[in-house]
Amino acid sequence: MMRWVTHNWGLKIISLVLAVATWYYAVGEENIEVTRVIPLKIQMSSTQMTVSEISVRAVQVTLLAPRALIVNLASQDIQALHKIGPEIKTAGEYSFRLEPAEIRLPSFQIRVAKIVPEIVTVKLDELMVQKLEIQPDFVGEPAIGYKLLKDELRMDPNAILAQGPKGVLEKMKSAKTEPIDLVGRIRSFHRTVEVKLPPGVKAMSESLVNVYVPIREEFGEKELKDVLVRILRAPTAGGVVDLNPEKVSLVLKGSKLYLEKLTPETLLAYVDLGNLKKGDYELPLQVVLPENVSLKDKEPLKIKVAIRALAK
Repeated sequence: MMRWVTHNWGLKIISLVLAVATWYYAVGEENIEVTRVIPLKIQMSSTQMTVSEISVRAVQVTLLAPRALIVNLASQDIQALHKIGPEIKTAGEYSFRLEPAEIRLPSFQIRVAKIVPEIVTVKLDELMVQKLEIQPDFVGEPAIGYKLLKDELRMDPNAILAQGPKGVLEKMKSAKTEPIDLVGRIRSFHRTVEVKLPPGVKAMSESLVNVYVPIREEFGEKELKDVLVRILRAPTAGGVVDLNPEKVSLVLKGSKLYLEKLTPETLLAYVDLGNLKKGDYELPLQVVLPENVSLKDKEPLKIKVAIRALAK
């Protein structure tokens, strides 16, 4: 035993001196004051009650600690937890003082000097479970000429069971999904999105929703007035040509995407006078239309054409 004590006694004395010096340095080191903002968590003892409102969700704490401990101390290393005991059984508003002992710290050498605010007010409510319809939250509009077919919209599931404060859930009939972007869409698509619930309300059933969003080309009608009737080919015999009427109104139907682009000036409506001699005629009006657009009236308009000889 004595041999172990006396063996390398010089190194043992040096180690002891260093250990004592380190301890004195840590204990005697000057305390540093820092401030951190940390989240406040409320824990309910009663399973039938919940917090529906709270005056603050974070508190500011001033801490005192040796410099070596404080320089790397982050807010996530500190927690504020207040427990509401089982004696609170009725809904209402309650206030409490947040004590230093309720601030959880990573080291006993760190002390709480100040908490702001000291007094926190909470509103407690009864817990309830309610079924909520799911409503998709669409943002924007499909591309011009396309539309959302709401009658063909499909969601799985289309409802959710939610648990939360009675005062909140009683006012809710539905819950919206995360935003679903429709901007510029020209095709149907599928999306899986989360159901958004207010603070204090949580899903008791599946909160992910598979949404089928049907997008279809939109069809409509458009009237073009004062469309000029043009002559495609002049009569072979020459002469003066009179058209009646010289301008027409046309009702078109088809894709709104194409209808939007059509104007009376860009539309080509004509009669073909090639191979005709002098005389009076009634010719069908020919109209050049883009794909997916047609005349509403199936019977083409008739244009009266008079071909006369040039006056001498």
